[in-house]
Amino acid sequence: MVTYPTSDAFRRKLLSFSELRLAPLFTAADLKQLTDYMQALVERCQFPPMRGTLVDWSEITIACNLSASLTGKQKRVGQFGFDAIIRWINDGGRSLQSISARADIRSTRKPNSPRSAAQRKSIDEHERAKPGPKPAPIEDSPKPLFAITDDPISFQAAFALQLKRFGETYYQLHRAVVRPGDDFDNKTMLSWLKGTKVPRSLRSFEILGRIEQRYSLPTDYFKKKLPHQSRSALDHDIGEDISPAERRRLAWHLPDNFNKLPHEKRDEILEWVRRVVISGATDYRRFQAAASKQRYAIRFPATAYGGRASTSPFVSHSNLFTDHGDIDDPDLLSGVIDAPPQLTLEMASLITFKTATLTEIGFQRNGVWGEETASQKLEHLGLMFGALAASPKGEVAGRGLALGHLTFGLLVFPSVWDWYLQWRERRRGFFTAWEVDMLSISLALTREETGWLRQHPELADRLVPIDGLIPAEDVALAKRDWHACCDAFHAHARTRIKEIHSEGDARASRSVRT
Repeated sequence: MVTYPTSDAFRRKLLSFSELRLAPLFTAADLKQLTDYMQALVERCQFPPMRGTLVDWSEITIACNLSASLTGKQKRVGQFGFDAIIRWINDGGRSLQSISARADIRSTRKPNSPRSAAQRKSIDEHERAKPGPKPAPIEDSPKPLFAITDDPISFQAAFALQLKRFGETYYQLHRAVVRPGDDFDNKTMLSWLKGTKVPRSLRSFEILGRIEQRYSLPTDYFKKKLPHQSRSALDHDIGEDISPAERRRLAWHLPDNFNKLPHEKRDEILEWVRRVVISGATDYRRFQAAASKQRYAIRFPATAYGGRASTSPFVSHSNLFTDHGDIDDPDLLSGVIDAPPQLTLEMASLITFKTATLTEIGFQRNGVWGEETASQKLEHLGLMFGALAASPKGEVAGRGLALGHLTFGLLVFPSVWDWYLQWRERRRGFFTAWEVDMLSISLALTREETGWLRQHPELADRLVPIDGLIPAEDVALAKRDWHACCDAFHAHARTRIKEIHSEGDARASRSVRT
């Protein structure tokens, strides 16, 4: 007859495993967190999170609140312990737990003592109780464990930092902020931590507000850090008879608490948005209508999602630009013009880098663009290059760069981005989420190790000094130390994002007072 260790005996084996095998690899704090996590799995007879045939270390790292990313050796040795837990559960751990629980109950019964119906019900409920320790009590106002010196820009980093700051896991936070009747899964918070999803629905924004209140954070602290600020919220309750296109236009101008307002107030808001905003009764809507007639983009007709292009270093061919290099006024040709060949190759390389299933050997990336995202980035970057190339004497009032001088290498210079931001502000009168989204793209492109621009220093070979925009010494620095230029621009872009957010907050405050 095969015998299996009881839960107490198996927990002692796990403790020995932690002391002998894990202790040399982990810090004392991480070792305690990981050991407690393993013990809790045994107590609950619960399988660890899996990814294929191995445990999901990303989820375990978050659940245990480990201080650093794990090495290959730590994962390999830790896998032995989780394999033992899986075998123990498969070999009878669940049945042993239930037998042990029933034995404990029987041992407490008095022989031949009559039981009432209430007593029997209490025993049955005890037998059905979930094994393992009870969840920790929820504090209404937890105290921070440390102060923040450098507030992250990204939502994922800020969310993870606040959890660590208050010593909570995503599961504990979910129990604290989600109320009975709320349809909000704790796995959604886990996806926020992993960075696989970001809040977009009104329900998610409501949960973020509760988290901000719980942690005493400023209003919209998390919302301001979300990527793609130009996207509107989802799940507004505006009826089923509205087309998707109109629904997207309306969602831009509806408050986050729209679904909680009385029906009369909702109808009043919808009527005002349709009459004043959509129909063109505001100054900004009239600006949009006029600006849509001014065409200035650079078009990439040979570049599309799913295409193939080498991400190897670019080869400069000066003869490719003899037809374009001397054109100082592209508006005389057409409002929307085709990109020169070398710029097209650079764009194709970027799109391939961000959309390919497998990253080319020798390169690193963080995240993949889908079809819609790739098309949007292609369009937005085309507008930026179009503004740089457009004539300063035309309606667009661009910078007037020769087409042969256009290259992605320009995007590592703060002066180029400052010109573009100020140009957009002059046209519109204020900044919007568009500028923040474009700067977020630039941050991703120049990020250390994974940025596409960062990994292509050969782009500096195509740079030339531009009077009033890029001095010769800056071009020489880029050719000499490309990574230093990327570092300087990355810090500059972070500062600009904060300044645009501050300007938007001040403008909103002025509009409220008036």
